[in-house]
Amino acid sequence: MKRKIEGYGRFVAKRPYIVLGIVLVLTLVCFIGASLVKTKGTSYKDMLPENVDEINTMNFIGDEFGLSAESITFVIETNPLYYESDEVRDIRDPRVAEYIDILEQKIRKTQGIVSVQGYPDILRGMNSGRLPKTKTRIIELMNKEIVINQTGLNLPETLSRVSEGLKGIEQGIETQAQITSGLSSGLNASYQGLKQIQSVFSLLSSAMIQEETGGNEITQTIALINQIEYLVQASNATDTEKSEITGYLEILKQGLNAMASQMTEAEEQTTYLSQSMTGMSESLKGLSSGLEEMYNLSLVLENLTYGLGNGTAGISSALDGINQYLKFYASSQAHNKTIEFNPFDSYVSKDYTTTVIKIGLADMSEEKTKELVKELKQIVSETEKPAGIKTGITGGPVVTEEIRNQILPTMKTTSMLSLIGILIIVCLLFLSIRYGFISLLAIGFGVIWVYGVIGLSGISITSTMSGGLSMIMGIGIDFGIQVVNRFRQERKKHAPEKSLEITLSNVTFPMFVTTIAALVGFRAMSMGKLTILSDLGNMISLGVLACFIAAVTIIPAVLIINERLKNKK
Repeated sequence: MKRKIEGYGRFVAKRPYIVLGIVLVLTLVCFIGASLVKTKGTSYKDMLPENVDEINTMNFIGDEFGLSAESITFVIETNPLYYESDEVRDIRDPRVAEYIDILEQKIRKTQGIVSVQGYPDILRGMNSGRLPKTKTRIIELMNKEIVINQTGLNLPETLSRVSEGLKGIEQGIETQAQITSGLSSGLNASYQGLKQIQSVFSLLSSAMIQEETGGNEITQTIALINQIEYLVQASNATDTEKSEITGYLEILKQGLNAMASQMTEAEEQTTYLSQSMTGMSESLKGLSSGLEEMYNLSLVLENLTYGLGNGTAGISSALDGINQYLKFYASSQAHNKTIEFNPFDSYVSKDYTTTVIKIGLADMSEEKTKELVKELKQIVSETEKPAGIKTGITGGPVVTEEIRNQILPTMKTTSMLSLIGILIIVCLLFLSIRYGFISLLAIGFGVIWVYGVIGLSGISITSTMSGGLSMIMGIGIDFGIQVVNRFRQERKKHAPEKSLEITLSNVTFPMFVTTIAALVGFRAMSMGKLTILSDLGNMISLGVLACFIAAVTIIPAVLIINERLKNKK
């Protein structure tokens, strides 16, 4: 191993420009890949593995009902700028209600919206479908409390009826399963029986065809006998011999003619029978086709019953829950109390300065969600609002988009600060700006390479991964410092080429072991259930490996080139 490293050191010392050229070509490719790097926001789906029950439920809701666990909220709040002006100071102002109503109408027309709800919808429901035009009427409606008397609801009787209904459904499912199973078995047996009958008819038809072929053979035999008679008469045989032979042939012809006559009569009967069988066969084909369709329908019913049977477990659980509640209800005195609530509490703040519009989203891709957020922001900016009102938009998709927009600027800021801090430290360590910059080549090229690999692999950078760049720099600079520091020590005793050979033979293996240890440590992050840590671990692992490769390629080549340039001077 050491000999191979020494041989590599001699190669770099003799041909540094070749190594530099290869590295620059690789870096150019990675530059192209780095331009393809994309960012994305982080959601709960990205943070947790797919086999988590909550994520599976979220995916089921999206697939089954077209709903998304994400939602967006419009926040409308008062923001008067001038004292004693006619600006809105109370969201119960009719101008605010009308403004929110206009917003809701525009939002509902946007693709990807499942539900829109604000306090104007409640006002319409309490005011015969019309939006109140006066503040007094709005205040009156908002102050109304909805009272529910639990005794009047008669929950035990209602739940008992629900329980009986669920039991009926459960029994109906079981009966349906039995009926469907019997129907399926019967249709299958009938179908197979008809197939056998059709097979018998096919054999009979073949036999009839063979009989027709036998009649043709008799006719051909009679014709052959006539030819033989002609040949006998034309032969040199005596008249006596000719007479005997001709007599035998005549007897044979009479027998064959009798057979032909009988077969002709049989053929007439066979033709009639064949026509009847053909009609029956066609009828059976139609019946078989119908039975086959019915059999396929029975299979569909079986699948439906199987699905309903799976739902029986859910019905049983519901029945257990109802029974438990009825026991609790019977022993509790709370059911004698009335329930009072105000539906506006979920939409209007206590001081009447803030209200919200709740928007439910359909399940959609990240790009479509981004476009939807953009459209909603455009609706806010284009809709004229009353004076003294400020409208904002928030929610999971909005926050995700904002995080996504902050990833690259944050990475640039943190990486720049890290780079400046590291440069100051290495320059003070070597007391040389030149060697300080050379040691930075390890992390400089390493970062470019890791970005290139990420871009070419189609991996998107998340907010969590944005901090990985500083970690890569902090670990990777150690490789550059080791190579430069050892080279400077050996340079005091040896020529540049020999110094580089000794340097690489002594630092490459320890740095390689350090790299392997770092890879094992960071790759272990991907063994947990949090996929978000797995992405960060993969990025740092690639970065550490790239910094190691840069430290044993680009830095040795630049050190030799630097020494040659100094000697020329």
